[in-house]
Amino acid sequence: MTLRRSISLAVAIIALVWFGASQPPVRADKGVSYRMIDGAGDVLLNVAEAGKKGAPGLLLIHGNGQSSLSWHRQLKSDLAEEFHLVAYDLRGHANSGKPWDIESYNRACIWAEDIAAVIRETGLENPILVGWSRGGLMVMHYVRCFGTEALSGIAMVSSRGRLVDVPLPSSDSPARMSQVQLEDQNIEANIAGADTFAGLMTANPMDEEWVAISKAMNVMSPPYARRAMRSPVYGPDGMVNNSYANLIAQIDVPFLAVMGDQDPFRDSSQLAAAFASALPHAQILIYSGVGHSPFLEQPRRFNADLKAFALDAFAAHSSRTQTEQ
Repeated sequence: MTLRRSISLAVAIIALVWFGASQPPVRADKGVSYRMIDGAGDVLLNVAEAGKKGAPGLLLIHGNGQSSLSWHRQLKSDLAEEFHLVAYDLRGHANSGKPWDIESYNRACIWAEDIAAVIRETGLENPILVGWSRGGLMVMHYVRCFGTEALSGIAMVSSRGRLVDVPLPSSDSPARMSQVQLEDQNIEANIAGADTFAGLMTANPMDEEWVAISKAMNVMSPPYARRAMRSPVYGPDGMVNNSYANLIAQIDVPFLAVMGDQDPFRDSSQLAAAFASALPHAQILIYSGVGHSPFLEQPRRFNADLKAFALDAFAAHSSRTQTEQ
């Protein structure tokens, strides 16, 4: 990338971050509201809400270098007619707080407590947690620290959540190299990494506006926070959590796994097989011709699948509750 191109892209990113996009498909409207809440350690979290408060809730958790805006095709969809939709910017991302110390990122229960705070402050009751990519790991942090008692279901989108073991991209793959660039102290390297990473999000080209916003979101997650998030994560027992396979027996709620067959970050057929083996009750959907972001590439299908799963999961939770009473 030439210096002139780097500067031009940087200016475009800064403009998007400060002034917002000019087209309505990705801009907040009357259907989406934003506010700040206190997460773990009083770190401020930026929260987006849509739909009916008091309705069954879906908590949408984004992936690495992204934000609550990643879910705009869900927040502004007909899902809002049925559910209370909540998304938030993970700490170290977008408009949420970005603590300096590594201890604010390398504790599983800090991420879990952030989720619990969002659930509490938005009034969600027994929600379904929907985790995309790294967001799936956040869901498993929650299960590790709080269990599944307060959940109606779990949906994993292009994520293994460390529940199952599948090969990751090689160290010289574009996916891995983009992360090296995004962790660099050189801003030009960050911009180049954002450029590469945004191109890996989908198998099919997105419109220019969304690509620019995706790049901007990546640059908003600073290198020091990225390095801290990549460091070993400690559980409540003080041990490093390299795998959550030991949580499989605890997942006693409906479980949905959605993935695209063109995902550059992992082999979806292997991921699907691993989930099917580990969680026989799981519903597994593989979208043909889709990459790492099924909810962006095929939002109508994804929203319909999520709605169907959610209605069944909430009905099952209601039935269990009545039986226990």
